[in-house]
Amino acid sequence: MIPTFKRMMSSKPTIPKQFKSLVYSSHSVEDPTSVLTLQRYTPKEDLTKSIVLRSLAFPINPSDINQLQGVYPSLPEKTLDYSTKAPSAIAGNEGVFEVVSIPEGETDLVQGDWVIPLEANQGTWSDYRVFANSSDLIKVNDLDLYTAATISVNGCTAYQLVKNYVNWDVQSLGNEWLVQNAGTSGVSKMVSQIAKANGIKTLSVIRDRDDFDEVASTLEKKYGATKVISETQNNDKQFNKEELPKILGSHARVRLALNSVGGKSSSAIARKLENDALMLTYGGMSKQPVTLPTSLHIFKGLTSKGFWITKNVKERPQDKIDAVQNITEMYKDGTFLSPRDEIEKLQWDVRRASDNDILELVKAGIRGKGKKKVVALQW
Repeated sequence: MIPTFKRMMSSKPTIPKQFKSLVYSSHSVEDPTSVLTLQRYTPKEDLTKSIVLRSLAFPINPSDINQLQGVYPSLPEKTLDYSTKAPSAIAGNEGVFEVVSIPEGETDLVQGDWVIPLEANQGTWSDYRVFANSSDLIKVNDLDLYTAATISVNGCTAYQLVKNYVNWDVQSLGNEWLVQNAGTSGVSKMVSQIAKANGIKTLSVIRDRDDFDEVASTLEKKYGATKVISETQNNDKQFNKEELPKILGSHARVRLALNSVGGKSSSAIARKLENDALMLTYGGMSKQPVTLPTSLHIFKGLTSKGFWITKNVKERPQDKIDAVQNITEMYKDGTFLSPRDEIEKLQWDVRRASDNDILELVKAGIRGKGKKKVVALQW
């Protein structure tokens, strides 16, 4: 059964004198696991005057690994607060926590609330964390464990990509589209659901594969993509001239392209856009540059921009709060699916796991392939 919100029963939870966190003081591109250690430390904050959280689950995201490598554009400040010889930072940018203690006079939170940090670089790979202000946290009581643990990055990215850049007009002709590559990715699946719930049609491009029909059917029937095509079709001039208009239908407006692949795929989805449209790039899985024909800029007025959720949250924190609230409503009414089927759970047994067990568990998650790895703490 998927874990869901439930209030703690104890009115006086016991908070340990020492916390455990996975920290790093240096970086390694070759082996990011080599810089991680499991550190025990006494929190420096006055816990009676702070919001004390215990971790419920945290994902291992590519950006987390990039931070360990030292190649990510945003890195947390390293300090000596964690009883380390060299200044260190707690790893992890995303996760869901449970409120175990609040200071006197705190009115926005109560014991047992589920919360996520508002900003990145807060250090989530830990058993306990301490925050000074409730304004630095967002409540997620109405979500299941895996949706709450991953909503901060993938969920908010998908929501803002769809909602923040185009003034959609779905009322007049009702045939407005977005096109996206990497259609099987976690963000793309969320984009399809959010778009469908808002009357926007989605053309999703996925790589060629032996089980294409099966994968395409799942994306359309389960996740709400309007139509799924292959990269071969995406790049085929004859397909785009003869078949694509039949798929889009009359009076179709392809107003937004979402690119997380780069290379030829990015230019092919950009070519499908109407005049004066927008392409947002939020990833580059092919590790190839975004290539755009000059004609798209000159004759079709294409705008190409980048999207980075970390920067957006810093500049416009309310956008993230709004995204979480809206996705929560979608989740409650059944139009947004939990990502539980896309996740491999790694269990941290708080009572029984040794420090080395915890460290090796997370290292295995970093090295692992396939589904997104989420570490769930068993209390």
